[in-house]
Amino acid sequence: MTDHGASGQNPVPGYYYAAGDPPGTVRQWDGSQWLGDPMPAPPEASSVVTDNSKFATVGVRIGAALIDGLLSIIIFFVAIAVFGNTNTSDSGFEINGGGVETVISIIVILAVYITMIATKGATPGKLMLGLRITMEDGVTTPPGGSKAIIRNIPGLIGIIPLIGQLVSLGFVIMSLIWVSGDSERRSAYDRLAGTRVVYANKL
Repeated sequence: MTDHGASGQNPVPGYYYAAGDPPGTVRQWDGSQWLGDPMPAPPEASSVVTDNSKFATVGVRIGAALIDGLLSIIIFFVAIAVFGNTNTSDSGFEINGGGVETVISIIVILAVYITMIATKGATPGKLMLGLRITMEDGVTTPPGGSKAIIRNIPGLIGIIPLIGQLVSLGFVIMSLIWVSGDSERRSAYDRLAGTRVVYANKL
C-alpha cells in the first residue's frame, strides 16, 4: 500500500507530505507513486500538516514494553532451567545458571522477538495492545527479517557488560524522549532500523 499524502485522502497528482519524510517537507505524487526527493514545503503549502495520529504514543509503547518485559522474564527462567544445571539438594530443587546460560537465555528471548516482528509485525506486547511495526512508510507490515534484527541490535549489545548495557540503556532513554517529544513519534529503534510503530486499526 502507498500513502497518498499527509491525510491519506489525496489520490490526485500534486505535492503532499509523505509519511516517513522530515516534517515541513513535501514530495511529488503522480497519482500512483512518489517521485523525487522531499523538498521544503512552499509558503502556499503551509496548510499541509503532518498527521501523526496513526503512530503509537509513548504511553501505549511503554505498556507494550512492560508486557514484553514480563514475558522476557518468564522466557529467561525457562531457558535457564533448560540450559542451566538442575539438581535436587537438601535445600530443595535448584536451578544453577552461569554466564553462558544467561547469554543463551537472552539470545533465546531476542530470537523470539525477532521472529515475531519478522512474521507478525509486532512483539507479543504490541500485538496485545493493537500495535504493528511497519516499514518507514508507516503502512507495510511485517517489516521483514533484516528490519527485525536491526531493531534488536541494542538488546544484543546489552549482553556486553557495562559498555553494552550503557548503550542499551541509552537507546531506551532516547526512545522515551523522541517518542514523547518528536512529531513523528519515532523511537531510537525506529530510527536505527527505518521502521515505525503504528496502531493496527489505522493501517
